[in-house]
Amino acid sequence: MSANGKSWLAYVEDLAWARGSLDLSSYHSFLRAASIGVRPEEALALVVTKIKEAGDQPKHAKLNQQLRRAYAFATEIPKDSNGLHHFVQRERPKFIPEYAWKFAGRVPAEVDAAWLRRRSPVPVPWILTPAEFLFSAYEMGDQVLIFSDYRSQGQEIWQKDSLRLLDRDELKRFSRGHSDGVWFLSNPVDGREYFNERQQRMSRRSEESITSFRFAVLESDCQPLEQWLRILVQLPLPIVSITSSGGKSLHALVRVHANSKTDWDETIRALKPRLIQLGADAGALTAVRLTRLPNTYRDDRPQELFYLNPSPSGKAILTVCG
Repeated sequence: MSANGKSWLAYVEDLAWARGSLDLSSYHSFLRAASIGVRPEEALALVVTKIKEAGDQPKHAKLNQQLRRAYAFATEIPKDSNGLHHFVQRERPKFIPEYAWKFAGRVPAEVDAAWLRRRSPVPVPWILTPAEFLFSAYEMGDQVLIFSDYRSQGQEIWQKDSLRLLDRDELKRFSRGHSDGVWFLSNPVDGREYFNERQQRMSRRSEESITSFRFAVLESDCQPLEQWLRILVQLPLPIVSITSSGGKSLHALVRVHANSKTDWDETIRALKPRLIQLGADAGALTAVRLTRLPNTYRDDRPQELFYLNPSPSGKAILTVCG
């Protein structure tokens, strides 16, 4: 077996093969297989085996649909205006404006911010307080670092605690009065400072402080908000939330099935080329990433929560809600 094949087998073994996680694990298995050249029939055979070992019955029609979707997403190569395939070096993928425009154009113009708001699994997401959003998106015991100054070590640590009721106004002081807006570190932390060798200083917002490499952030500064929205709703990824930046962009919080920083990097590396071709900011595709805290204000502009799904399936929003 090739080195890539052995790497894929090790990745599959580390996934959560238990009822409640099987759909996400099978899709991530197929996605990784496609990105490194494992044959579809081999990927399908192993996933079927893992599902059986978990005590469930494989649903072959559903698995074949996942397989096609994953291989299409990981291997699709866009064409230029002459109908020729546009090959991009895997090491340095670049934004392809024409490809992004055509991809966004596959959905009707009515798919806009209002359309997305109406289809949020958590209804009327724009009325949630920041604390209510975090309570929905994070797990019990998680600690989330909040920032009103993105250059700092964070102004507050919020924790999802089972020993007390949710205080919906707990982060009220962050709602308004911050000219640059408000952020949170997308992956939960332990709240302690560690020496960051890369920056040669103590930090509580570096990978050493992260307790779970659970999320990635998708944002784009190179295309209009509505076009980026039409791209996001087509991506077969487990999108938890979509929030306005308080400017001309949207930030999507995506669940990543990773057991470590290395695992997170490998998972995102498989997705990165096509996401960047579609306009995702390559600099934001890191495990330690700030993103906009929903339903706060950037000066007088709302960082509005358009969409919230605490338990995404990994299917495209357009497929589920269209």
